[in-house]
Amino acid sequence: GSSGAVAAVRLARRLIFSDAKKFPPIPQLFASKSYDSDETDDENLCVSSRRTFVQLLAGSVSSGPFVSLYRSSRVNAMGLVYFPAPNLMNKYHLMRAGQSGLEELNVLSTNPLFLTNTEDGLTSLGLMQVEEACSQLIANNINPSIVKYSLAAKCIDTANTIANTLMVGRNRIVPEFTFMDPRGAGYWNEKALSTTEAAFFALDAAEAGVDGRGGRPPPNEDGTANETLWDQVIRLRQLLSVLETQYSGDEILLIFPDGTSPALLSCLIAGIPLKDVHAFNFEPGEVRIDVTMKSTLQSYAARKTAPQYTRTLEIGKEQLTILRKEQTMLARAQEAPRTLLVPSKAPVSPPRQEVVNDEQKEQSGVEDSIAKRKQAALKRRQTYVNDSFKRSQEAFVNDDTVDYPKFSDYMPVASLGAIASLAMWRPPREEGETPTREAIAREASPVASLAYANSTGPTMMTPMVKTSVLEDKPGQATQNSLSLASPTINEEISALSTEVGSNVFENKPVLSREERINAANQAMEEYLERDDGGDDWLLSLKNILDE
Repeated sequence: GSSGAVAAVRLARRLIFSDAKKFPPIPQLFASKSYDSDETDDENLCVSSRRTFVQLLAGSVSSGPFVSLYRSSRVNAMGLVYFPAPNLMNKYHLMRAGQSGLEELNVLSTNPLFLTNTEDGLTSLGLMQVEEACSQLIANNINPSIVKYSLAAKCIDTANTIANTLMVGRNRIVPEFTFMDPRGAGYWNEKALSTTEAAFFALDAAEAGVDGRGGRPPPNEDGTANETLWDQVIRLRQLLSVLETQYSGDEILLIFPDGTSPALLSCLIAGIPLKDVHAFNFEPGEVRIDVTMKSTLQSYAARKTAPQYTRTLEIGKEQLTILRKEQTMLARAQEAPRTLLVPSKAPVSPPRQEVVNDEQKEQSGVEDSIAKRKQAALKRRQTYVNDSFKRSQEAFVNDDTVDYPKFSDYMPVASLGAIASLAMWRPPREEGETPTREAIAREASPVASLAYANSTGPTMMTPMVKTSVLEDKPGQATQNSLSLASPTINEEISALSTEVGSNVFENKPVLSREERINAANQAMEEYLERDDGGDDWLLSLKNILDE
């Protein structure tokens, strides 16, 4: 055991102090630069190689000599993924969701708060595009074990369609809440998709650089982020690191809401400069099978020189100039100084006495106007009252014809009189008919009226009738044989022996039919002659109309 440890130490000293280039290089996992970069850092590589070897040697001494001196690239791929990534543990198929309602309306929507809106779901054309992608997967005998999709509405619809078509279980349909979000467009959000997307192509091609840190769109005030490609790189690295840690040997289908995100992930895996990311842009409903470093690099040259891509870049340069000009004008308008308009010379105040005199004049003029208006109103009122009085007292004669009151003027009076007559009418007796006891008592019943005396003492409400009237002598019963009680007892009703108090209802005899009709007509005439304020009301209306 001791001889093996000594041999290991000797070998370590020989390797550490020998030329570092003879030591096998550490796998590309520790590389932090792009794949196409020509710069190398031999010193860092040497230090990393020596440090790694010492760590492995310490582990081998504790568990056995020279065990696991070299780690496989599969093991190195687990954990946080570094780009480029030539060796991944899973097979990845990248796809863009089908056309959405906002894309059909030519609206660019990148705010994560509105990705789940129903208007951003799949259209009929988008559904057809997804079905064609499913046919392509079936033709290549691909049935993904995991379908990872963004939480955007169109991605949800796309994932559901794929699950139903390819018979993927619901436990294998996994949502992603953050890492697959599209790039925030900032102030350019909700602008025309056809022109703004081309402007992003030109912006990234000119300013993004190799790592995508440049080319930031202008900021916005509605909460939409203004992101560069590097901001999106961070999310995609987290996404791939989680998938590489959580799954192993699976076929994973990633469904993105836009065309730039899957193109950016392809460039990161292959180590392609991010300024050319839009050459790999995905169309709605497009799917690319088994995206690896090798397959991406093979199509890089052809895509970079494709006529459609170059033509889009030319259009994007023009649109980028227009968008920046609009942004500059808006910034100037917001930063323009706001001046307060103040009179250059203050007006001279008049003397106090002149101000008082002017106020008095104005006040006297207002009072005169009010007095004149009151006099005019009073005059109009007096004229109207006089005219009304004349019309009520005299008949108007027009062309030798007298305009007497019409029949309709007497209708209210006649109606009230008829109602009163019906209420007090009693059927007459026929000749030779003997009145009954109840009829005699009913005709002899007086109508009670309240005597306004003091309110103390008993109150008699039942009419008092002589007992002789109610005897069984109907033939001898006459009206003269009835005696009615009254507070002022006289000689005619001395037959009543009932004592009454000072507070009683004054009992009066029932009037005949003619007397009742005359009393009703007289009461109606008195009511009509009484002033009910109608003239004043009509006068006020006339004054309002005149004014």
